[in-house]
Amino acid sequence: MSGKRPAVETERLLLRHFTTADLDDWADSIFADPEVTRYLPKREIPPHQRAERALQYVQEHWARHGYGLWAVTERTSGQFIGQGGLNYLEETGEVEVDYALAKAYWGRGIATETARASLRFGFEYHGLERIIGLAMPENIASRRVLERTGMVFVKDTHLFGLDLVNYAILKEQFQVDNSRFMIITDVPVMQDQTRPYYK
Repeated sequence: MSGKRPAVETERLLLRHFTTADLDDWADSIFADPEVTRYLPKREIPPHQRAERALQYVQEHWARHGYGLWAVTERTSGQFIGQGGLNYLEETGEVEVDYALAKAYWGRGIATETARASLRFGFEYHGLERIIGLAMPENIASRRVLERTGMVFVKDTHLFGLDLVNYAILKEQFQVDNSRFMIITDVPVMQDQTRPYYK
């Protein structure tokens, strides 16, 4: 699989395509941390295997839909922070904004920065008209992130075996601000690369 897949720069972050070089960081900081996975769909598989499956899913998702999850990294240092982006839900035909960060980066507004960049990318670059956000009802921090992006509560729902709250925002409701937002489209991505680009 090859081609060009956009990355996004924000004030503090670089949202870039995942590569095999991210697997250890992804497994250790996200899938091996019970506090991070507390609010993620349950998977009874080892963290590194889960990261490998996630990488395959992400690559196939980008190829199929033209958008997907990025590796969230610090823009200046390249430090891996977590995941974020857009995910098409086969169950409902909707597109959700997705984010999960290493615990060390909680409480710094990074999830909101990631989510806002993802929404802007979906609306401006990909032409989406509506994007939803999902969270467990008790995950107050995630709900606040969705609200800070301008999303509003729509309904309670049940997906992936979980009781969830469903938020949504329309393209015309999204408020663009003056924060840094730059789409990078001229970097090729190869499936078998062993070192991340964009660093």
